[in-house]
Amino acid sequence: MIQKILKKFCVCTLAVLMVFQTVGLQGTYYVSAVEVDTVEEVKPILQDGTAFIPTGTSPEDVNQILAKVLIKNWEDVDLSSIEFEYYCTGKNGLLTNDTWGSIGGFTSEKKVVFVTTTYTHPALADNSDGDYRVRIAGSEEEVTLTKKSKQDSEIKVNEGVSIALPYDDELNVNYDLLRESIFDKVVSQTAPENLTVNDVSIQYYATAKTGAVGNLGKEWVDLEGGKVNLLTYPAINAGTHQIRISYAENDEYKGCSVETEIEVTDRPELQWNLKDVENDIYLVPMQYNDNLGYDYQAIEKAIIETAIASTVPEVDFNEIQVKYNADSTGLTKNWQPLDYSATWPAKSFGYGDWDIRLSWDGNKEYRGSSQDIKIRMTDSRQESLVVLKDNATFTYNMDAQVMKQAIIDQVIDYEQSILPENVSVDDFTIKYYAAPSEITGDFIRNWVDIQGETILFVPYPMMGAGEQQIRVQYKGNSEYRESSQVEANVTVQKANVKINVHSTNIFADEKPSADFITTNPNDNIDIFTIYAGMTSNVTTSIYVDMPDKYTENQILKLLDPVIEKIFGKTFTQMMNDGMTIGELRQLLSTEELLEVLDKLNIDTGAFGQILNIINNLPSIVDSIRVSFGTPQQAGLYTVIAVSDSQNYNTAVGVGALLVKMRSTGVKLSWNQDITNGKMTVEEAKNFDFDATLTYNGEKVSQDSVHYLYTGLTNKFRLYSSTTTPPTEAGSYVVTVVTLGGNYQAAPITRAFRITK
Repeated sequence: MIQKILKKFCVCTLAVLMVFQTVGLQGTYYVSAVEVDTVEEVKPILQDGTAFIPTGTSPEDVNQILAKVLIKNWEDVDLSSIEFEYYCTGKNGLLTNDTWGSIGGFTSEKKVVFVTTTYTHPALADNSDGDYRVRIAGSEEEVTLTKKSKQDSEIKVNEGVSIALPYDDELNVNYDLLRESIFDKVVSQTAPENLTVNDVSIQYYATAKTGAVGNLGKEWVDLEGGKVNLLTYPAINAGTHQIRISYAENDEYKGCSVETEIEVTDRPELQWNLKDVENDIYLVPMQYNDNLGYDYQAIEKAIIETAIASTVPEVDFNEIQVKYNADSTGLTKNWQPLDYSATWPAKSFGYGDWDIRLSWDGNKEYRGSSQDIKIRMTDSRQESLVVLKDNATFTYNMDAQVMKQAIIDQVIDYEQSILPENVSVDDFTIKYYAAPSEITGDFIRNWVDIQGETILFVPYPMMGAGEQQIRVQYKGNSEYRESSQVEANVTVQKANVKINVHSTNIFADEKPSADFITTNPNDNIDIFTIYAGMTSNVTTSIYVDMPDKYTENQILKLLDPVIEKIFGKTFTQMMNDGMTIGELRQLLSTEELLEVLDKLNIDTGAFGQILNIINNLPSIVDSIRVSFGTPQQAGLYTVIAVSDSQNYNTAVGVGALLVKMRSTGVKLSWNQDITNGKMTVEEAKNFDFDATLTYNGEKVSQDSVHYLYTGLTNKFRLYSSTTTPPTEAGSYVVTVVTLGGNYQAAPITRAFRITK
């Protein structure tokens, strides 16, 4: 009402001023107040309407919202005195009561079966969305209010949109960028305004990778794909797809979604332009590295350059991958890199015809693709040829590599061969026809490496001196093919060896050290050693120390029956019992023995040298016994060492060995003490006059112990003996000494009397 009066007052005042301005009068003007009549109150005109009332809005604010929506002439109405009420349902448990009340919420009462019940009615802002009867409090006129707590949102889309899949530097689809592209191109208008891709979610209608039947296995999923209800869905790909763009509600707007169809395109595919080829198969020369292995990188390059003329777009050939079909059955495709280590039923890459797949992974602009071709790997290297000189000769060496070098230098006929210049041992495979061992002879011969090897658990020795059959093959290189295997007979001559006897001294119960006798070269050479000298007992003594193999059971089984026929006892018995020089002369000259040793591949040259040494001894010593092994008696010995090897010429070395007697720790001790230095005649008959020789408390051989008994009987007769102690009454002295042997003890003496 006040607003209406002020409006009329302002109109009147404005009219007066306009009159003055029209007349054109100048100067100072005074306007007197005009009395205005009181205007009557404007009655509100109600209308149906829709209002957005967020949950939790205060009753005062709701009242203002309703006034502007439901009062048609609200600008002319005094709203300060207007309050709205609405007709709503109140509740008390399961009981309800519909009645009018404040829009800010209220309670009501009603009798139910004589019981008054109170009902709670929520505020309009907190009540559900829908149509409500509303009126101004104190009036009967009512209108319909459509109450909404949030505004409707909307997304409008463009139809027939095409979207290209965007890729990152790793050639993976950038789904964040794809979502932005879909939003920018598909969405034309939104409510609320200015929505961005971050305000919505974008999904597509996908079919599960497995388990999809009819409508089963189809679901709205993220563009990246994923799992839904245990089924796995792929990421979106090129093709026509249904997409759904959804906006989630907020405090002011409800959520909404829209579905539309888009076309998703991929990058254009790489195009292959192949070179023309006859019979649809490309001929590619095999490539090798310095170790004669396949140079797979060079082979890949050769395949690409042989088959590909160009690509669209033009790509670096180094980015192209080459694989071959490793399947040997012809039933499947098993694409593998050229250096694949194949196991059956797959097959390794090499010479021959192959199915090849060329592929390129692609980049941001172009999609990768593959091209299948057929190739034939050929050997374009020059033929090689190895020609050997027959019956060539070279010298044995304990280093197999040296003998291989000798074969390369002396056996290959380079004038007749076709080989590259400056070949080396490593360029050839060299074998010889070997027997498994020295004992089995020709049994199970095989071609083995010169240094020997084990084949199927059977050991084969290194090639030795003698007539040998060898096989040589050139391995080939990047310019020459491998040659055929060629064979030849060669003679491996025995090498020379030097024997050194390092003169030394030992005690009788010791053996010479391992380095007492050495050979140069230090190969596996058997040594026969003869020790001839004078013992501490001033007797001639000869020992023959034989190689260990002569004591091995297999050899003894063959030697024993031969020796027994000649000498009446086996070789084993002779070694245990010893023999005379004469018997040894006869043994070493026995043809039957030499034949057996020859069959065993045991060199008999050493026997000739030993026989020469024995024959140079005077026949007067034929009765001297020979012992086997190393000297067991103290004395000075001349040492003669004779080599025995099928690979070396027999050599002789000479030295000396002093076998010393032990004195430290050696002691003579009486077996029985004499009480008070006397005994009776009867006691003397059973008395033990002997002494015992010991070394470090242990009894040793008594052969070197000697006695001297001297004295005077009671009948004044002198007594002297070196063997028999006295038993007649008298006074005596006994002295015990060691003469010769291996142990030297200090003499012991004692005096005693024999009484009646």
